[in-house]
Amino acid sequence: MGRQRRVITNVGGTIWFNLKKMYASPDSELSSSAIVSYLRKMSEDELKKISPEINGLGTFGVNKDDLLIFIATNTDVSKACMEALTELYRSRGINVITRVVEGLTDDSNTAFKKGIADYVDLIIGLFDNGEQWSYDNYFNATSGYRSLIPYTTIVAAVFDSRVFYLYENSPHLLELPPFPINFDFEIMEKHSSFFEKVDNDCVPVEEARKEFGNELFTKIVPQILLEEDGLVYLSNFGKILWGRYTVSNPEIYLSDSAQKVIDKDPVYLEYIKKMLRNEAEAEHQLHEYVGDAQCYKFPAKGVRVFYIRHGEEPLKIATILRNHDEYKRYIKTEQHEATLNYTKARISI
Repeated sequence: MGRQRRVITNVGGTIWFNLKKMYASPDSELSSSAIVSYLRKMSEDELKKISPEINGLGTFGVNKDDLLIFIATNTDVSKACMEALTELYRSRGINVITRVVEGLTDDSNTAFKKGIADYVDLIIGLFDNGEQWSYDNYFNATSGYRSLIPYTTIVAAVFDSRVFYLYENSPHLLELPPFPINFDFEIMEKHSSFFEKVDNDCVPVEEARKEFGNELFTKIVPQILLEEDGLVYLSNFGKILWGRYTVSNPEIYLSDSAQKVIDKDPVYLEYIKKMLRNEAEAEHQLHEYVGDAQCYKFPAKGVRVFYIRHGEEPLKIATILRNHDEYKRYIKTEQHEATLNYTKARISI
């Protein structure tokens, strides 16, 4: 069986505005329950005409095996439409997750720039923790605010995803396959500490010039970095590229003992990569084990990896056990993996 399809759909206010035209509904009736009550009375053809979201998803052929992610702007209309769509699709047995872009509000003149940055951050966040490899990712560009489509397309391209959309009333789904972005990620690998810093805050221009040298600095401004008032920060495209780099080269921490195992035989680094791609199998029967870590197992080889992870924090690799005999000895002794010495690293997966 292939990977689950994950379909990311921006939700605008078209449903509500079409309902107002059809039923002369006053603004005071705006609510997800009011919207969904109208939708439940309609045929599938009528739903496709009134909702670009439904039209795109229906033509794409979304089904119960798929995961839908609806993204609304921080406006009453967009959020109400998203909630109505969520209720509609969940009633059909489809798993739905919702997100709201906090920065995109009705005050587009002052908030649009920040809102786009928030949207980019939200989308990139969907690919953290190995989720790029857990799903076949699709972006439904049929709906939502038109100004977001270029950013959606760029993110999809950088993260090896597909974009599909319907043009006007065409019955034919148009799909853009993943395509390569011509960017030298070696720049980010070489200067990863700087990009980590600038991803969280602004950095003085002189510090950036010293980091890259004047020639390279002038090449990456303004595409990757933006310069303003003596400071530099990541452009939206820079955020996307850095997000892509961190997904493909996630930050982890290796204990001294785990590093020694890898140094002795690099094949064990491949097991760590499989974990990060969610290709390993969680171990649930640790009846004798007492310690701070969780365990992944690789049944075909008898390899076990004990690790610590709290929430969104990077993975800590505590111990790599190379066979079943090592594993049996390990779980018979109380362990204290949280007290081990860990060193930060990035693993290319």
